[in-house]
Amino acid sequence: MKAKLTLISVILLAISFQSLHGQASYPCSCTGKINSGPSLPGELFSPAEPPDNITFFNEEWLPGDIYLDNGEIVRNIYIKYNMLLDELLWLQPESKRIIKLDKEGILQFHFLNYQGDTAVYFKRITAKRYLLADSSKIFGQEIYKGMLSLYILHNFVIERQELTDVNGIYCQKNVYGEEPVYYLKLMNQKAVGLTKINRKNLYAFAPDKKEQIKKFFRENRQMEFKTDPELISLAQFLSSILTP
Repeated sequence: MKAKLTLISVILLAISFQSLHGQASYPCSCTGKINSGPSLPGELFSPAEPPDNITFFNEEWLPGDIYLDNGEIVRNIYIKYNMLLDELLWLQPESKRIIKLDKEGILQFHFLNYQGDTAVYFKRITAKRYLLADSSKIFGQEIYKGMLSLYILHNFVIERQELTDVNGIYCQKNVYGEEPVYYLKLMNQKAVGLTKINRKNLYAFAPDKKEQIKKFFRENRQMEFKTDPELISLAQFLSSILTP
């Protein structure tokens, strides 16, 4: 009788162990595609190396709204945008997992308060990226919206490599520098990217408006077209000469 009870106990213990083992191993299957919410599909963000902080538009998690292609708006969630990867990340509130959201379903996203600015929007646009032959979908910061819109892709390049000490081990570290690309987009047309804003590039963008462009630059010699107000002024001017 004791032998039977012992055998039964061993069997029950084995069943319990298998059940617990199955529960413990379940999260490991979540390394691929997951549904991170009813409206926010994505996948776990687990890069081989943590991205350099300089490549984040916002180093700290900030509240924002996400506008989806299906018309839904997911409001007041914590997001980060990595400029080097051109990816939007979401911090899940309960699990604290970091989710890389699917770009295909996102129309635009908005930071509720970025360094005191409540009007920072990024929009998904179709454009040709530098050195890539085909067009792709990217997140451009919306600087001006109108019949002609202006976006910035906060592009990064490797400027150099340097040795750095990580826990007593020396390894190569990439040092990044930002090289923004400016995209001009007329209604219902693909965006055209400019690595520099100067007369030559704008002549190529609007060859039949060369004289107006030349006059604008002559009258605004002090502008470098790097700040938002300067870029807005340029976009308003181009909109006035390119749209009826």
